[in-house]
Amino acid sequence: MIEQTSARGAGFGAMSTQLDILALEPFYGGIRRSMLETIIRCSRHRWTMLKLPPRRIERRLTAAAHWFAEQISRSTARRIDILFTSEAMNLADLFRLTPELSRKPSVVYFHSNQLPDPTSRRDTPLDLVNLNTATAAGEIWFNSLFHLRTFLARASALVERHMELSTRNPMPELAAKAQLILPPLDLAAVHELVEGRTIARQKRTIFIDTRDADIALLNAALGTLHRRNEKFSLITVGPAKELSDHFPRRAVSEINETAQVEALHEAGLIVSAKIAAPADHHLVRGLAAGCWPIVPDTGVYPELLPESMHRHCLYDGSHDILVSRLLDTWHLERPGGYMDDLLRMLRQFEAIHACNSVDQRLEELAVVHSVGR
Repeated sequence: MIEQTSARGAGFGAMSTQLDILALEPFYGGIRRSMLETIIRCSRHRWTMLKLPPRRIERRLTAAAHWFAEQISRSTARRIDILFTSEAMNLADLFRLTPELSRKPSVVYFHSNQLPDPTSRRDTPLDLVNLNTATAAGEIWFNSLFHLRTFLARASALVERHMELSTRNPMPELAAKAQLILPPLDLAAVHELVEGRTIARQKRTIFIDTRDADIALLNAALGTLHRRNEKFSLITVGPAKELSDHFPRRAVSEINETAQVEALHEAGLIVSAKIAAPADHHLVRGLAAGCWPIVPDTGVYPELLPESMHRHCLYDGSHDILVSRLLDTWHLERPGGYMDDLLRMLRQFEAIHACNSVDQRLEELAVVHSVGR
C-alpha cells in the first residue's frame, strides 16, 4: 500500500523556526527506509513523506516523477521549505511537471547510482537519469567518500562520451555541490531489540548480506573451508538462490530488521563479498552488535574500519585471502587496541549525532536560499 505520512521532529536542540521538508522516496525499503524513519523520528524539523515500494529501480527512474507530481498536484496547499529525495527518480522530470518545486532548495541523497561504468561504450536509455537529477538538484549528498568520488568519475566519463553535454560541462557545478553526509542509523536499537534476552554468540556463525555480493567468490571461499572440514554456519539476508546449498544456513528476511539484529548478535563474523560497495549499513550495525568484520579492501570498507583493523579484516577480493582471514579469525587471537577508534567511527552514524548534522545542513541551505531571493 502506498502511503503518505507526516511526522514532527523530536525537538533535539530545536531552532527558533522549524523547516517544513517534503521527502519523496521512490524506493522505500532497506537502508532508504531505515534512514528516513530515523531522520523523521530524530529531526527537529517537520517532515512530510510520499513513498513508493522498493520495486524495479528502472521503473522508478522513468515513472516515479510522474506519480509524485500527480500526488503533489492533488494535495492541499502546504508550506515546503526544502525538497528531499533520493537518486531513484528523475528530478529534472519532476521539476518540469511541478515548476513550483524547482524554486525550492532541493537535496538528492545518493544511496547508490545507476551511471554506467567509465569504461562502458554501450548506451542505454537510463544512462543520463542520475546525471540529470544531480544537475537539477540544489545539493547532492553521498553516503561515503568512495561513492562521491565514484559518482564524479562516472559522471565525468559520461559527459565526455556525449559531445552535446561537453559544451556545457556540468562537472564543476556537480563537484561544488557534492557533500558527504553519512546516513543516520538507530544503533541504539541494535541493543534495545535484544535487551533482557540472552543470545549466545557463535564464533563460527557468519552473517552475510548476499544482495549485490559476488556469490561466486563466496562459493569458492566457503567451498574451500568445507573441503577442509572447517565447521561453520551461515545467516544470510537477501537473495541466496545462487549460493551453494552445501553449507548449513538459514535466511533472514530483508524487511525484518528485528530478525537481522538478532542474527547479528548471534553471529561471530560479518563477511562481505560486495566489491566496490558504496555503503554497507549491515556492516555498521554488525560492528555495533560486536561482530568481527571480514570485508573487501575496496569501496566503502577502508573508510568504515579503523586503520588498526585493516591488516586483519580487509582482503584483496580473492577467495584464498578471504579463506585466510576467516581461518585467522577462528584459530588466532584477535588483535586489540582498536575499540576506541571503532567507537568513534560508529558515533558518526548514531541517530541523534548524524541527524543533527543533517538538520544543520538543511538549515544552512534554507538560509542561503532565503538570502538569495
